[in-house]
Amino acid sequence: MPPARRMRKGTHSCVSCRRRKVRCIFPPSNSERCIHCARRGSTCVPQGSDESQLNYDSNQTSSGVSPSAPITGENPFDGHSDGSVHVIGALLAQLNDRARLSLKKDQQYAMDAAVNSAVINPDTVQSGCAPIMKLLNHELISQPQPDKEAFPRSAIPPRKDSTRHSSAQHIERADVIYRLCLALPSESEMIEIFRTRSHWWRTWRESFALGWGEEDDTDLQSFAMRAFHTGHPCLLAILLLCFAFSTGDFGKYLRPVEQLILYDDNVAGGRYGLQCLMALGLCYMSSLQPRRAWIAYRRANTLAQLAGIHQKHRNSALVDSLFWQLFSADRWVSLMIGLPYSIPENLCDLYIPSLKETSPIIFHARHLSVLTGRVIDCLQINKEPTLSSVIRADEQIDEITSQLLVGYLEMEQISICQDIPEKHARLYRLANIHQLKAHLYLPFFLQSSGISGQEHGRASCIKSARSLLEAYLCLYESDPTTARIDNSVKLSGFSALTAAVILFLHLLGRHPFREKKSKPGPDLYDQSLINRTLSALKDCSEGQPHSLSGQCHTALEELVASSQSLEKGTGRQIAVPYFGIVTVNRECDDADEREDETWEDIPTGLDVSEPVTTGPGQYNFPISFDDLLFSYVGPWVVPNPMPVDLAVDQVDAGLDWMSELNSSGNIRE
Repeated sequence: MPPARRMRKGTHSCVSCRRRKVRCIFPPSNSERCIHCARRGSTCVPQGSDESQLNYDSNQTSSGVSPSAPITGENPFDGHSDGSVHVIGALLAQLNDRARLSLKKDQQYAMDAAVNSAVINPDTVQSGCAPIMKLLNHELISQPQPDKEAFPRSAIPPRKDSTRHSSAQHIERADVIYRLCLALPSESEMIEIFRTRSHWWRTWRESFALGWGEEDDTDLQSFAMRAFHTGHPCLLAILLLCFAFSTGDFGKYLRPVEQLILYDDNVAGGRYGLQCLMALGLCYMSSLQPRRAWIAYRRANTLAQLAGIHQKHRNSALVDSLFWQLFSADRWVSLMIGLPYSIPENLCDLYIPSLKETSPIIFHARHLSVLTGRVIDCLQINKEPTLSSVIRADEQIDEITSQLLVGYLEMEQISICQDIPEKHARLYRLANIHQLKAHLYLPFFLQSSGISGQEHGRASCIKSARSLLEAYLCLYESDPTTARIDNSVKLSGFSALTAAVILFLHLLGRHPFREKKSKPGPDLYDQSLINRTLSALKDCSEGQPHSLSGQCHTALEELVASSQSLEKGTGRQIAVPYFGIVTVNRECDDADEREDETWEDIPTGLDVSEPVTTGPGQYNFPISFDDLLFSYVGPWVVPNPMPVDLAVDQVDAGLDWMSELNSSGNIRE
């Protein structure tokens, strides 16, 4: 690209006026922008400044590519050329100028637009189930009408965006756009993120069926370009969340999205707004804020129900995918943190196409999303679950899985799959199965021996936890370099921690039905899985102990360490991600310890018969004590029976966190 010609000595025109060959006039009231640049809403760049070359490059680019042209899958940021930074800088400058120009327009015009918007868009509910609507909109008395869209265009925008926005909309969202742009990193930082920290984008969307962006947004770079072109506030917010995923700096990028998008019904209730809330909930889980994630998904599903999506989502493939994302996310978070899900099944359209009409991954994922509700019902019921109800839910999971191709979700077949995205998607499906089953049988895991179904339930829980860790470790060990920055693997770390704790407690051997002289093979293999999980969690933490992977690694490491050096009568506190502090104490009585066995140092491979070697992150220490006691006191614990005069105070203390909702609707931790 040829450099811009040097300005003639004595000239004072800006770069834009010089290119257009018009007289550059600065009004007395504004010495920073000439009248032509102010009229066009463009940046007024003086000749000879550092920005003049940037403006020249951006003009050359815009002459060949229209801002509204579709973005291809080609990477415009390959290499380290300054032109990449110039393109990003030009797009951001144009977007900022549009926002600033809208903010500076006549205030009376803005007031008129707001009044007209309120008249045209009243506060309505998209529901035909209200009694008054059943009376006045019944088929027996209503006149035939042509088929209409399931949702108003204000609720779910069309698939393809247009860069032309109405003046009222542009003014209404200009302050939001401007503040979101201020939260973006610098151009050079964005280029570095696109180059080194955005490889998770494709795998993330394929594995979790997240519909962020259009189909042709093959990478984070293309999505960012379209977000800058359209200037939609929710697309900019999603981009900020993507930067949070890439950098791990959630504190910097989450707050503006929470303040500007989460509690704005007009913005968050649209297609991109619901996608933004989906991403925001995942960011909350990654940044160890499960309460906010649970609330965010409840809010997203509430807005979806206000738009009628829960009943009429099948009218659009896009809306159908969005509904299932929010439905699944709500149940997944509710299962993780032990709270009720928000969407009742009997009031939703939960039709799932057959395998002939959809892919095996989508078919299986949607069915398991529904069955996640059955698992939550078993775990959160006020009374102890019955073995029959648990086995019934287990059989339903197996019935859905059996409809897939033979061997589709068997580890032996998955390990030889050459298609990496397909392999990873199948591993996530396998991990999902065993996660549900491990949680399903968890109530039987620590029951006293002799109770009906205890032995079967315990064995099933251990088996599923072992299979879950195998799938997780296969995901990590197949490509540790990619897994280290893959957010889907990192978010799976908490499930891996839960499975590893199940195996660890099983190795304590506190249950009489377990034979002391059992064969060492299963124990050594479980020790191997725990050691490999420790290594995987530590690597995925990338040296950040306060991240989700870092805290999972610390918790598991402290738990294992407590079984090798904790003396009688002493205790140790362990920070469990999402939940707080668990205290481990060793009894000071004269209880007999187990036989003097050792945790073997198992290599990272699956074959436990190979010679034992010592490596970093693995443990060689006496077998776990059998007199360890665990206690937890925190906001998630079910309170013990208390005197009547203290019961009310206990309830109030348990609900204090709800007062953190301030008047603006934001949540403070």
